[in-house]
Amino acid sequence: MAAISLDNVVVSKIIADWRTGAFSQQALADKHKVSKGAVNKLCKGVEQDMTAIVTAGIQYQSGLAAQDDRIVTAVTAVVDEAASRMEWLNKAALKNVQEAMNADCENQQDYKHRADTVLKAKEAVFGKTPEVVIQNANVQGVEVNSHTMSADAITLLGQVRGT
Repeated sequence: MAAISLDNVVVSKIIADWRTGAFSQQALADKHKVSKGAVNKLCKGVEQDMTAIVTAGIQYQSGLAAQDDRIVTAVTAVVDEAASRMEWLNKAALKNVQEAMNADCENQQDYKHRADTVLKAKEAVFGKTPEVVIQNANVQGVEVNSHTMSADAITLLGQVRGT
């Protein structure tokens, strides 16, 4: 018996549903009218990594359910604006890091600029944790290729480079 090829749209829907953590494989098979074996094969190794977002969404909607329309409208507008700003900031920070990493470094100032760009992007995307604030205040410089960089900058630079 030949295997039936699934439509890419159905495959992406099954995987998206699986990632929410809200469905068993049998429930997905029933929902999308495919075999449980097909769902098992598609979902193998795919993490259910959206459960926290689903939970936050449920809490958000539950919190607004008891409010009047004016509050719902005001909260929704604030959340939408903040999310839009955060998305723009994340994209800009990542673009800056990519440009900094692709630039040639000819002297100590170039390496410092690159490290500062990476650190600022990290703070823009992840925010300043109390640990980062303390580390930034207390860190001592170390020698790297005859250039002095902070330990935070060296660590982050290594992470961006994949070393």
